[in-house]
Amino acid sequence: MSESYIDEKTNIAPLDTSTTDDNEKRSDEHIGEENRKDLSKYFYFSSSVDDVPLHKYRDYCIHMFCVSGRAVARIGEKTFDIRPNDCVVLLNNHSFSWISISDDFVEHGMFISQKYLSLESPDKNYQTLGMLTLMDDPIVEMNEEEFNLCIAVCEATKERLRQTDHVYYREILLRCVETLFMDIFNVRAHRKGMFKQTNGNRGSQLFKAFISMLEKGTFKSEREVRWYAAKMKITPKYLSEVCINASGHGASYWINKFTTDEIARLLHNPTMPINSISDLMNFTTRSYFSHYVREHLGMTPKDYRLRILGMK
Repeated sequence: MSESYIDEKTNIAPLDTSTTDDNEKRSDEHIGEENRKDLSKYFYFSSSVDDVPLHKYRDYCIHMFCVSGRAVARIGEKTFDIRPNDCVVLLNNHSFSWISISDDFVEHGMFISQKYLSLESPDKNYQTLGMLTLMDDPIVEMNEEEFNLCIAVCEATKERLRQTDHVYYREILLRCVETLFMDIFNVRAHRKGMFKQTNGNRGSQLFKAFISMLEKGTFKSEREVRWYAAKMKITPKYLSEVCINASGHGASYWINKFTTDEIARLLHNPTMPINSISDLMNFTTRSYFSHYVREHLGMTPKDYRLRILGMK
């Protein structure tokens, strides 16, 4: 186990970064201001599953790299084996739980706050398809060279976080984050044969526009392909063809994917009433909500939550 990953607690993010101080709130809204130099609160590093309180970091983009041993985890509604040189990428819409962990399991993890990404991240166009493939399959299998390069980037990010007096502190830190994302997307692209379409392709642009609407939460109230097609001034059939060509899945798949991932995430919160989740997701009746969850998650909302809590 690499001690270098946890020997400095100054770069470990607090679980609650909220504050009642108006000045700090205004500063957080503009991370790039000169008087807001230290960004370490937006990052967390781990070198053991004991350092990873996943349920407290749902608003983080999480990268866990398996150094040795094996584990089995449930991510969303699927079960995955995690082996050496695997990278597990958990987005904030992923529900996650460990099923089994071998005694020799060692991981290196880097957590990046979604708040940091929303304010500091680069143009997301090149990321869209990469992020979608991670939603569908969050385990990125790497060879040793690819794995070591990603670990090196994580270590470099940690070192750069300390260099708050660097003239280009923000810029260099952002380049580290960009590099990690692009390295992971590069591996996925070669493994899955993705990213064949060009940025100038109309179909690619339409697909990104469709996903952009879903990312903004429109799926909470609009779950019909024809609604999205009308907004984009194309036919539902053409929109589905565009999605299939870009991602291998039709438009309805992605609408249901965003919807069920959000429902699963909300059901992981035992204090949130199921009726409230139904209302938040704009289902017309409780019975329709229950039917939808049963169809897409395989059980009723109540049974799903009981399974999460280990009571079923």
